[in-house]
Amino acid sequence: MRSIRERSGLAIALFLITLPVVAHHSRTIFDRERVVTIEGVVTEYEWANPHVTVFVETKTDSGDAVVWAFEGGATTFQRGRGWSSDMLAPGDHVIAEGNPLRTAGTTTADVISIRKAGVTVVDNGVAAAALEGGEPAPIGADGLSGIWYVPQSPSRGQFGDPSSSWSLTPKGTEALETYDDRTMNPQNECGARTAPWLMTWGVYSIEVSDRLISIRTEYDTVERTVHMDVTSHDGAAITNQGHSIGRWEDEVLVVDTTHFADHRTGNARGVPSGSQKHLVERFELNPDGTDLTYRFELEDPEYLSGPATGELQSAYRPDLGFEPIECDLEIAGRFLED
Repeated sequence: MRSIRERSGLAIALFLITLPVVAHHSRTIFDRERVVTIEGVVTEYEWANPHVTVFVETKTDSGDAVVWAFEGGATTFQRGRGWSSDMLAPGDHVIAEGNPLRTAGTTTADVISIRKAGVTVVDNGVAAAALEGGEPAPIGADGLSGIWYVPQSPSRGQFGDPSSSWSLTPKGTEALETYDDRTMNPQNECGARTAPWLMTWGVYSIEVSDRLISIRTEYDTVERTVHMDVTSHDGAAITNQGHSIGRWEDEVLVVDTTHFADHRTGNARGVPSGSQKHLVERFELNPDGTDLTYRFELEDPEYLSGPATGELQSAYRPDLGFEPIECDLEIAGRFLED
């Protein structure tokens, strides 16, 4: 199910009038110091990418109808938090809480919680639940095969705010300072992120074989192929996700990737990547088989004055299954300026 579209004509008009230009955006546009609580009726539950959104119609003190849009993350993140495509429907009476946009007079909020029939069906504050629910993965190299979930964590912040943690070249600094998320973000046109940033988002699957390892992401519906029977990048095509060769160091999968195409946000939000981008990733199953440690070292001397490194934990979550949903171009660009 992609989405449920049953919004009334009045609600559509109010929605288009009151929502600002935000596009597919950084979460910094929301005011974390304020919380709005809206009681009303769900007019639409949009289960789609790049953002899941719940539209709630309420009444003002004067009796006028107003539609609030409570925005969540991508479907892959929300699934890990316990959301599903059928947990809400038009007509449901709900109480929704969220952090509103900083722009005064607007009716969009970053969802915190939603209650229906006295039961909390959405609680984005419960991050720990994302790590529960799976059996231990099989120990050994093939134990990497399966479904993995990356919960939101502070380690992801370096990609959203690289100025605070990354060392940039003058060219990289200029690119970041002149970046406009509304007009320069490839995701506004459903352009896919690239690794390693790509690997920090929600659910992904790994399939291990002797010659090839497939890494598929729900977010951006990307499939990466790691060549296990190749030892050189010579002659490889230049692509958005580059050319990856792999090797085993004991039971740790090491993936070496070059031949990336130029990308406006190929390293981080606002920081491009170029032809010299070189990425080394390590996938290591933890001793009990319930978690996977992902480490990376990223070099791109055109934009980074030194290597960028990071580490994330992924939880083994076969219970989630794998449900890639392609980016909806209309939703991604819904609030772009003409």
